[in-house]
Amino acid sequence: MKIPLNMGKDPSQSSKAAQARELEKNILAAQKGDWTAKNNLFRTYSSLINSLAKKRAQNPGQMNNYIELGKEGLFKAARKYKPSVSPERFQIFALDFIEASMDGSGGGFLSRLFGK
Repeated sequence: MKIPLNMGKDPSQSSKAAQARELEKNILAAQKGDWTAKNNLFRTYSSLINSLAKKRAQNPGQMNNYIELGKEGLFKAARKYKPSVSPERFQIFALDFIEASMDGSGGGFLSRLFGK
């Protein structure tokens, strides 16, 4: 019988904690203008940005424009991120900026839902 070395610890929680630390590290580095961190952020949220772009694009030529706008919104959210906000909630925080930049309006989903 094998005895796990991490007795009493949930391995999924440690990986979630490590992912949250890595995400926060990338967000804070992106605030300082680190291109590698910005690339890591985009890779993390590329599926979200792509799905939002597919929803808005009426032809395949518009898709890249919406993806670029989504990246701009993601980086704007990273600039406005405060370390007091937990990294797990960053996706919800960033979603508003991504949608606002794609729609070209003053606010995203949360702004429309709760007002400015």
